[in-house]
Amino acid sequence: MLQKLTFAAVVAALAASPAIGKDKQFVIGVNSFGESAEYAHTLTEEIQQHPWVLNGKVKIVVFDGKFDPLVQSNAIDTMITQKFDAIIMESFDREASSAPIEKAIDAGIPVIGSALESSSDKITSQIIVDDPLGGKMIGDFLAERLKGKGNIVVLEGPIGQSAQISRRKGIDASLAAHPGLKLIASKSGNWSRAEGQAVMENWLSAYSGQINGVLSENDEMALGAIEAIKSAGLNPADVPVIGIDGIPDGKRAIADGEMYMSLYKYAKAEGQGALDLALRQLVGESYEPQSEIWKSLNIDWAGGTSKHYTVPWLTLNKENIAKYMN
Repeated sequence: MLQKLTFAAVVAALAASPAIGKDKQFVIGVNSFGESAEYAHTLTEEIQQHPWVLNGKVKIVVFDGKFDPLVQSNAIDTMITQKFDAIIMESFDREASSAPIEKAIDAGIPVIGSALESSSDKITSQIIVDDPLGGKMIGDFLAERLKGKGNIVVLEGPIGQSAQISRRKGIDASLAAHPGLKLIASKSGNWSRAEGQAVMENWLSAYSGQINGVLSENDEMALGAIEAIKSAGLNPADVPVIGIDGIPDGKRAIADGEMYMSLYKYAKAEGQGALDLALRQLVGESYEPQSEIWKSLNIDWAGGTSKHYTVPWLTLNKENIAKYMN
């Protein structure tokens, strides 16, 4: 169950936390970048399914960052004041997250980065996908689909966020490798389906008949772009759209032939993996990872003390999507 984010509610939640036998129950905060985003909410749900949360050894308190670095910073202040045992941090802003993270570290609270990268070199550890590689992959897939030639547009995440910076870096590398692709427009849709649709509607008007493909740095914006394409009386199959995340609606769009493909971002790995890394800091070297993701995805645990862990991408397309539908 998700906790309300008021200070009073956090205090009440902690007061109600029982000890488990002679062992302390660990209280760990999840500083979500924004629970209204489907991926962030899925990540939270996966953390809640970690074996030590289910058996009561860990209590999770979720703070909704609401896509605001200041809200995330204030949440860290609350967690420091309440002496949380560890923090899982999804940094909405790569640079702005650094100071509050380091404040928590200085207070003796380990901070594990998940889903989005922070620029802090003091962060305890981070477990995320290789976003530059993801950007390069979707660019290469679109180049293959368009046979190396055509006009494309790019929907970006919030400017300054680590995923936006890194995925755009990969997209630019792909475009450099495929000079036949011409980027005619790019703009942030802020990870939003509604904003992605509005931006795409404007592009379809400004570049009528000229857009051959769409790269979207997440599925939500991709789905918005598809709605704009359909509303304009066009067939999405004729204007291929590629996204990232592999959220349920994205999977359905691939199965229906409306989204060309997506890269699946393992929320379970970024969520439960981060919790395992936090628990390694709290329990010590005797701790063994409890989530199955380390073995199933062949991620090297490396004693749980490495600074950076990389979660692999999974390509979702029409050929394999049936295997991954819920």
